[in-house]
Amino acid sequence: MKKITAILFAAVGASLLGGCVSTDDALLKTVPYGSGTSRYAPYDFIRCVKEKWTPIAPRVREYSPSSDTLAVSVPSGGPTSQSVVLVIAQASAGGTGYTIYGDIAAAGRYVTATHTCD
Repeated sequence: MKKITAILFAAVGASLLGGCVSTDDALLKTVPYGSGTSRYAPYDFIRCVKEKWTPIAPRVREYSPSSDTLAVSVPSGGPTSQSVVLVIAQASAGGTGYTIYGDIAAAGRYVTATHTCD
């Protein structure tokens, strides 16, 4: 019985985690709201962005959508769990290149906060 319960919880957790990433796909299909290059390495850049975004929205997700990409997003908190802001970061020659996607009404504060990590 314990084994079945553990498998059930693992399956539910995996589907919830998968849902977080897939809801950000909608933002990736929109026109980017901003972009830039940071002197920080990708992990340090993501850590900095997460620190800057947390005072704006206490729920900030950090994840890796692929083997060479890191992301930080802020969920809307609504029933769809779609993110309102998303930054995608990849290693570049001098640090990290990034692109910000977001809901126009919310993204301005996050773009300003992200640029402090350049």
